[in-house]
Amino acid sequence: MLRDVLKSKSKSELVTEFIVMIVTLLISTFLLRFMWNKSLARHISILKPISGLSDAFLLSCSLAILRGC
Repeated sequence: MLRDVLKSKSKSELVTEFIVMIVTLLISTFLLRFMWNKSLARHISILKPISGLSDAFLLSCSLAILRGC
């Protein structure tokens, strides 16, 4: 994701890639919170439900960074 933003050739391409990156991150934040609370926290006893979107956003960013490595 971030590589595409850095490789953009024009300003319009940069803005487009940045917007796509932000939208993808926000969608993954909402999906991650839903899946974490509905599946993982129920079935794995040591995991606690995510209470706010900020926690889900940080977890989503961390997973995106790990995916990129």
